[in-house]
Amino acid sequence: MELDSKEIVYVATIDKRQTNWNSNIMEKEGFIQTVDKLTKDLKVVEFCMDAHVQIGALLSTLDWSSASCLQQSQRETGSCQHDHLEDTQGKQWIERDSKSHKALVDIVHNKCWQKDVHKYLSFRSTAHLESFQNHILMYASKRQAFTPQVYDSRVVLAALDYNFHRERPTYRTAEGQCDVLRKKYNKNARRYSLYTVKCEKSYGYLPELQARILKGRVTSGVGMLRWRTLHPDDPRRLGVVPPIPPPPTSELVRTQVSRGLGSAFHAATNLEAD
Repeated sequence: MELDSKEIVYVATIDKRQTNWNSNIMEKEGFIQTVDKLTKDLKVVEFCMDAHVQIGALLSTLDWSSASCLQQSQRETGSCQHDHLEDTQGKQWIERDSKSHKALVDIVHNKCWQKDVHKYLSFRSTAHLESFQNHILMYASKRQAFTPQVYDSRVVLAALDYNFHRERPTYRTAEGQCDVLRKKYNKNARRYSLYTVKCEKSYGYLPELQARILKGRVTSGVGMLRWRTLHPDDPRRLGVVPPIPPPPTSELVRTQVSRGLGSAFHAATNLEAD
C-alpha cells in the first residue's frame, strides 16, 4: 500500500509449501517478494510496518536514517541539547520519582528502545492496511479452501475493489451541510463511536474487466482444456499441505481417543471397519 494515496500497488500471496511448511516465515517471504518487485519499477523511500522481528532484522542490513538528537545528546553529554521549553499546553507535569515518572525513565533508558527509536520518529499508521486485510475476507473467506490460482484471483479482485472505491464520497444530510453519521458499539472498548455513511459502491471497473477477459479468451487461439498442467511456480508441485503422509485408517481407529466416548467409540468403529 502506498502511504499517501492509500492505494494497493502490489499483492503477494504465499503458500506454506513455499516456505518449507514453516508458517512463521511466510510474512517475511511475502515482504521479500514485494520488495524485489517494487524496487524494479518504483523508487522505494520508506518502509512502514508493525514491529515484526524477522522483517526488522532483515531491514537492519539496510541504510536507516541517522539516530535521533535524543540518542546523540544522551551519548555525548547525558542531557538534551535544547533551551527551556515553555508549558504551552496547560497539562499537568509528571511528578518526580512518581510511579509514572519511574516507568518513563525505564522506557527511555531501555537499550532496545534506544537502538530502534529512530525508526519510530516519523509516525506512521498501518490502520488502512489492516482494513484492506479485512476487506480481503469478503472475497476469500478463511472458512473456505481455494486452489492457489483461485485465491490469487480473489485477492486481486479485492485489491481492485479497494482501489476503485477508496475515495468513495459520503452521504450528506438533506441540507447538505454535514455528513450522515451512525453509531457503533465497540465491545472491546465498551463504548460507542461514530462513523460516516458512505455512498453505495458502483463497481465501475467490472465492464472493462469483463471485456478484457472476453477479448483474451477469443483471441487466445486455443480452446478451454478440461485438464491443464500446473505452472512451474504452482505451490501444488511441492506436495500436499500436511508435511507427513497420512497413516492407515486402521491405525487411527486404534490410537484415536474421542473425548467423552471412550470404549463406545472404539466398539462402533470396529464394527464399521469389519
